[in-house]
Amino acid sequence: MKVSVVIPTSNGWRFLTPCLEALRGTRIPEGTEIEPIVVDNGSTDGTAELLGRYPDVKALNFPRPLGFSHANNAARQVATGAIVCFLNNDTQVEPGWIERPLEIFTRDKRVAGVGSKLLFMHRYIPVRFSLAPGARLRVGPTIFNGPLDAKLQWSANIRDGWAQDGSTVYVPLPVPQIDAPLTTTPVVRLLEAAGKIEGSTVRVSNRAPHRIERLPAIVPVDESAASVRLIQNAGNFLNQRCEAGDVGSGEEDQPGRYASEEIVPALCGAALFVRREALDAVGWFPDYYTAYYEDVDLCLRLRSRGGLLIFCPASIVNHYHTGTTRERSPRFTENVARSSLLFASRYAGPALLARTVRDRIGYARDELVHGGSWTAAAGTRGFLSALPALRKTFASRIADKLRGRPNPAQLITAARSPYLTSR
Repeated sequence: MKVSVVIPTSNGWRFLTPCLEALRGTRIPEGTEIEPIVVDNGSTDGTAELLGRYPDVKALNFPRPLGFSHANNAARQVATGAIVCFLNNDTQVEPGWIERPLEIFTRDKRVAGVGSKLLFMHRYIPVRFSLAPGARLRVGPTIFNGPLDAKLQWSANIRDGWAQDGSTVYVPLPVPQIDAPLTTTPVVRLLEAAGKIEGSTVRVSNRAPHRIERLPAIVPVDESAASVRLIQNAGNFLNQRCEAGDVGSGEEDQPGRYASEEIVPALCGAALFVRREALDAVGWFPDYYTAYYEDVDLCLRLRSRGGLLIFCPASIVNHYHTGTTRERSPRFTENVARSSLLFASRYAGPALLARTVRDRIGYARDELVHGGSWTAAAGTRGFLSALPALRKTFASRIADKLRGRPNPAQLITAARSPYLTSR
């Protein structure tokens, strides 16, 4: 069996070498061949020269950025594998990542796609809060005063920077070869309190707890403290508002957590195996997206033809995450606003779609009034750029209805369920 591994990249030079080296370290089952394909989206950072050092990689070079969907689809003409794996350039696969997915495809012809368990590439030092009942501490938003602050993770019970009893701030450690090494000790800044702080403590990993006696205060984070791994994606969720996201994101990767194979409604495109014949049947990625939601849309198309999607925890892939587009940056916000509206227009019912459009118009009005400039109105730009593409989503929706495909609501509301097959 041949597996075509498609890696789109755009000015991702610092990620690409570790990605390709990890791919070279794959344990390849007997009778299996890996066909690496890199699609270069108009990079100007030396990516083309780097690829010249990898003669086994098929390189497709384009003079301008294509967007995630178009870049992956560009590999259609050169990929010759019976299985196609879409792999982000900011990933590093574990050696055995390919073994179980290929077993699943071989044993079960119903399976159209298999998704890896994605872990954040950074290791994290947990900073845990033990506070008096009802007390809260406001935590400063910066730990490093540098790029690594964008990789901070906060437990779900921290709201607007306010930590309560049982909250955790996860402080990232630099990734070798990608991040700059630390030059100073990171510190968690405790700014103010709500409620009594008597008896409150903060513990950095397995170190002795710091007693909070007065504020403001700082808690040093020693990079030699014990670290943990965090889950980035264990399959995708879909809700009735036509929103999608990462299952398990930010949770500690503990034994038994998301450790079972499951049939899921959608999978993440950062490390996604798809049967080639199923891909060809649905036309690969929809071309109306630039970035985000295209993987979920592809998954729903695969399911509409009866294909199963399997989350495979034995396939481990480390993901830097938002390596090309910085999370919560204007470009990120614009792309999410655009793609989420297109996804809703493709799968939401009439009432939900009307409410979504109405809400987006309201957001755009508020953004323009309070943002002060068109440059700051990233969500508005995304909303407006989606409008010309609506004709494609509506046409695709009508075509599905004429073909008798499942009601979109059935695809959206599907739940996870155990996947049982002989190993």
